[in-house]
Amino acid sequence: MLKKRLTLFVMIVAAAAVIFLFLLIGNEAIQISRFDVGVAGLPENHAGLKIVHISDLHGKEFGPNNGRLAGAIIRLEPDLVFVSGDMIDSRKNGAGALINLLRELDGRFPVYCSLGNHEQIVKELTGREKYRAFTEQVRAAGAILLDNERVEYTKDGVIFGIYGFTAALYHYTGSNIAWEGADLQLSFIVSALGRPQEDEITVLLAHNPKYFQEYVSWGADLVLAGHIHGGVIRLPVLGGVFSPDLSFFPPYSAGLYHSGNTTMHVSRGLGNSVIPVRIFNRPDLSLIQLKPAPANLERK
Repeated sequence: MLKKRLTLFVMIVAAAAVIFLFLLIGNEAIQISRFDVGVAGLPENHAGLKIVHISDLHGKEFGPNNGRLAGAIIRLEPDLVFVSGDMIDSRKNGAGALINLLRELDGRFPVYCSLGNHEQIVKELTGREKYRAFTEQVRAAGAILLDNERVEYTKDGVIFGIYGFTAALYHYTGSNIAWEGADLQLSFIVSALGRPQEDEITVLLAHNPKYFQEYVSWGADLVLAGHIHGGVIRLPVLGGVFSPDLSFFPPYSAGLYHSGNTTMHVSRGLGNSVIPVRIFNRPDLSLIQLKPAPANLERK
């Protein structure tokens, strides 16, 4: 009897250890995802321009001062770094994680950040002073923070128009919307950003990928989004399981999506929020390399 109990105890401990290691690796081991993206109008001599895209840090640190994440970015030697929202977490703030990352990067690359719903919650509902202090620290650490704003990045005569779009909080509601028009409309994007300028490569940082077709209609060449956390649990063929608005199997959960001349990349994110674990869905550091592509005649 004692031997059977001891065997059972060893099996339970071993199973617990396997589960612990599985969750540890799945939530702490950064995975580098690589993508080639064709952009209409990109000159041949700009092929290979490298973009690092991260999202949904949610105050998470990878090593002291986020040094492990910074080191991974530095080794990729990107031309540009984009952070598409939810840098902080509205429940615990965690502003230091992004600030530490920026300090570790130490100005090696241009870094552009946009707002997600968690920044919006802090800004509008829970802590205006905390939000103001956070934005000041982000800018002091060398990043460009875009809140419904446009800046230009020019490389060898080619202009990249970089737009940071801030949706309203009600645009993040689920399918049980209580009033008509609560979904994001093209007119809202135009009122916030205007129209893309001619003769530019248009990069749109827009946290919520749900509105891909609206971004297409607006005229983006490349959309960088997050928000879905890769669906939290990822299954073969089916993809991500959960969306933050509590719907199942969101249509845009991770990777590349195409429509007309527009490509959207959805990051699986780095941190966690309401659901504190990731399953088959390691923290995502994405490297996007641009290449020239023929233009389609119309946007769909």
